[in-house]
Amino acid sequence: MENKISIEKKFADYFDFKLFLPVIILSLLGLLSIYSSTSEETISREFTSQAFALGLSLFAMFVFMYLPERILRPASVWLYLLGLFLLIAVLLFGKEVYGTKGWLIIAGKSIQPSEIVKFSTILLYGFIFSNINVRIQHIRTFSLIIFISILPIVLILFQPDVGSASVLIALLIGLLYWSGFNLLIIFLIVASPILLILALKGGLFFWIGLGVFGIFTFLFKNKLITKLIIIASAVGIMFLAPFVFNKLAPHQKVRINNIIDPGSADRLTSGYNVTQSVLAVGSGGLFGKGFKQGTQTQLRYIPMQWTDFIFSVPAEEYGFLGASIVLILYFLIVIRLLQIAAMTKSKFFSIIVFSTLSLFLYHILINIGMVLGITPVMGIPLPFMSYGGTSMIINYSLIGLVLNSYRKLK
Repeated sequence: MENKISIEKKFADYFDFKLFLPVIILSLLGLLSIYSSTSEETISREFTSQAFALGLSLFAMFVFMYLPERILRPASVWLYLLGLFLLIAVLLFGKEVYGTKGWLIIAGKSIQPSEIVKFSTILLYGFIFSNINVRIQHIRTFSLIIFISILPIVLILFQPDVGSASVLIALLIGLLYWSGFNLLIIFLIVASPILLILALKGGLFFWIGLGVFGIFTFLFKNKLITKLIIIASAVGIMFLAPFVFNKLAPHQKVRINNIIDPGSADRLTSGYNVTQSVLAVGSGGLFGKGFKQGTQTQLRYIPMQWTDFIFSVPAEEYGFLGASIVLILYFLIVIRLLQIAAMTKSKFFSIIVFSTLSLFLYHILINIGMVLGITPVMGIPLPFMSYGGTSMIINYSLIGLVLNSYRKLK
């Protein structure tokens, strides 16, 4: 009788510290930044709440790390339906903050359904593509993906929360790319916001934008007729831009104008937050002013600095060095997610890991760009650092799913 040799695996053998360490370091830096930007002589309510959320987040991470795929796959449908139900409930019974009705108060705690929907949509993407003979090139699959993506986007726009809606669009683009959709069409989708901005600037910007787009279009290996259709679509988008702009609400026009011409922003009204955050980042110098020594931070020049503008806190207190460390940690997370997405043999987890990468990358680029004044202010938090319990728990739950995928590689 042949004896089988079994090797007992240790926790370190199947737990990906290369991913977890930068995540937890960023979370601790976020806690320090929240403490610095909210506390005076005593520990602030925001700091205590975020520390508690971090504890719950770690618990959620380990739960999703060990849940088997046979449970996660069917559960994705029910979680998605729950997300839609919560989005409808928040429109009816939600709490309005800064003009957005996006929070439900349950047992004295605020919950943001749009964050939950990001998680459930990613899970559902994985479930759909884990089925046999599902291809994005099939019209039925493509139609289903568009349908399940549009539903939450529409409900979120009713809040209205353009930032969260744009995150779901970024998730859809990431999914289309990873599942092998036509790259030229994806290029048109990604380039459209840039084309719209150049069209609104008008004059030479219009023609330069259209010309550069046309040149890049001909670099793709598609049929000539397809390229001409894509260019014609771009022309249509650019000519329609002024008409769409005139239909927007006044505050939306102001935000777009601040992007098109940052120098025109009123530093005391529409451009105040961005102006102050840019000053905070610039005043940090090379090594910063020190913990709780930042002028902008301690004098509360940036309203709600511990949420969307949290990056300005370490940039001011620890300078270029501190800001660089934050960026390096995010870079390590993005690279590691890409590696795991490429390595995993499960289609279910491959889609989930790359969608998580798309989510984090979009949040990072838009949020930090917003703090630096180069992207629109859309209320998109910085992963693992910004104040917000729901966001923290959802982000760690996604990390748990990634670790689940990594565990199966070992």
